[in-house]
This record gives sequence, C-alpha cells and structure tokens, in this order.
Amino acid sequence: MYGAMRERASSSTRFAGAITAGVATTALALAVVIGMGGQIAQAMEEKLIFTVIPDAAPIPPEPLANDKQFEMTSDVAPAPEPPLVDVPLFEGDDPPVTIIVTPGPRTEIDPGPVEAKVAPPRALVRVGAKLLPAAPPPYPAADVRKGNEGISRLEVCLDARGGVTSASLSRSSGHASLDQAALKWVREAKFAPAKTDGAPQAVCGHSVDYEWSLKGR
Repeated sequence: MYGAMRERASSSTRFAGAITAGVATTALALAVVIGMGGQIAQAMEEKLIFTVIPDAAPIPPEPLANDKQFEMTSDVAPAPEPPLVDVPLFEGDDPPVTIIVTPGPRTEIDPGPVEAKVAPPRALVRVGAKLLPAAPPPYPAADVRKGNEGISRLEVCLDARGGVTSASLSRSSGHASLDQAALKWVREAKFAPAKTDGAPQAVCGHSVDYEWSLKGR
C-alpha cells in the first residue's frame, strides 16, 4: 500500500516525506544517545569513589660524593711563565758610600706650670719657763713652833724676759701663813723665759710647787 501511495504521490510530497523521515530518525537516535548518556552518568555517580591519597614525604637529596663534585673549569690555558734571565752583577771600583745622620738639637716640650709641693708644717719647738736657783723663802717662826708643813701650789704669769707679772695660789698647803710666805717669795723670783723656736715668749699659768718641810732644820 505504501508503495502504491508512493507511486501516486508527487515529487514534492515525496521530498517532504523524506525530510520528515530523516528528522524522525535523527530525533530517535538523539533520544537513544541521551538516554544511554544518562544511564552511564548515573552508573558513574553510583560507582565512582574518590580516595584522598596523602602527600608523600619529601625525598631528601642524595649527598654529594665529595665537595669537589662541582668544580669550575676553564677552557682558557694559563699564561706561560716568563723565562728566567740571569742578570750579571757589576762591581764598581768606588767604595760604598756611608751616610751618617747627625740628630739635630733636642726639642724639649714645655710641660706647663709645675705645681709646687708644699712641705708639711714643721712642729714648733717649745721650751717652758724654768725657775732660776735662788734662796728659799724664810720659814715662819710660828709655823716652825707648831710643826706646820705642806705644799703651796702657785700659778704665775711671766713676760718675755722671765719676770713675774702676777702670781696666785692654786692649791693651799693647809696653812695660810705658809701660803702667804710662798706668794711673797715667788713674786720676787727670776725665771728663764719660755721660748718658741728659740724666741722668748710671754706665758701665763705657769705652775710652781713649793714644799714646806721641817726635816733637816
């Protein structure tokens, strides 16, 4: 029947039918391909498993065979050393010259002002006044009869010539008559003056002790 219809159809109808049939065939083939692709993708999604492989530890570099593995080489040949030439030595007839250098005058550097050293102060030499030999004072008769004895301590002031300018009683002998006789005696006494570095000096407060004793009378 199809063959009868084909024979009776016009050429344009046959062309259109051929195009329709080609389009249908292409669509069917595309559907088949898409369907298979979907199944393949589904199968890959179900069976595809990703395994994370850790990074391998770095492999240390192999040690060099020796320190001179890498040596710089040069293709340039070293320059040849110049040949040794013997130089003849000539000795002259003139004697060698001797140069004598005479040093010039010595220049002294001024060190500046020199600080003077001050000597430590010298201790002064002092000599005290000294009573000159003289006759003793008369012993009061009343004290002799009573047997009074003792020591009268006196203090005197002297001038630069050794003369007594004043006298006073600093400690009593225990008997007023003996003390008064001692004061009268010392005011008339003479002294070698006190001296400082050999120079006579006036002094005051010089002590003189006079002992009243009846022994040997």
